[in-house]
Amino acid sequence: MTDAPEADAGEPLTKSAPPPRATKGQRTRQRILGSALDLFRERGFQAVSLRDIGARAGITHVTVLHYFSSKDELLTELMVHRDDVERDHLTDFVRANSDPDDPRWRGLRHPALRWYMSRLEGNETEPQATSLFLRIAMEATAEDHSAHDHFVRRYELVRRMLVDALTDELTQHEGTAVAVSPTTAAEQLMAISDGTTFQEVYCADATPIVDSAWTYLRLIGVAEES
Repeated sequence: MTDAPEADAGEPLTKSAPPPRATKGQRTRQRILGSALDLFRERGFQAVSLRDIGARAGITHVTVLHYFSSKDELLTELMVHRDDVERDHLTDFVRANSDPDDPRWRGLRHPALRWYMSRLEGNETEPQATSLFLRIAMEATAEDHSAHDHFVRRYELVRRMLVDALTDELTQHEGTAVAVSPTTAAEQLMAISDGTTFQEVYCADATPIVDSAWTYLRLIGVAEES
């Protein structure tokens, strides 16, 4: 990554325009989303009503219905927004985790793969959020679902990112890594992540997602023992 070019000595510096201020409606919408996410995490999706969300946000449930026609629509937007925030944080994560010898990453060099593993670890601390993701991800398999296209793009993006990252990792470990293609490795890593997520819901003694993922990366020869 290169530094931004410096301005010429005689060139006037101009300040970028401040971002537009959110409207009252936009602020209310964000307050509803924030209140809903807090309540879903605290009580679970089924136990929360639109009245509960309105009360937490300091508005009536009729006002909530003005912005969201149902609790399911609200959940869909929450999950889409969560993914958007994660993408925005990726650049900051890469900057903060650029040390190639950082022992936390067990020999992984590619920043995108480090980020993926950090998100799996973060998911372990947010079981309610993970349950919400599972619910909307399953419902969105229907092509007419409002979040279907979002999840198509999401999985394409993550798969492409992991293929690129594992291409680099397998090249760096050539001779010690097993004979697996980057595409197959990416698909299997995603399958382990998604499959273990479901197992954790139904099996109290399931191996944590992040542990299963690290085990796989060690098996294909791109990660070291912790």
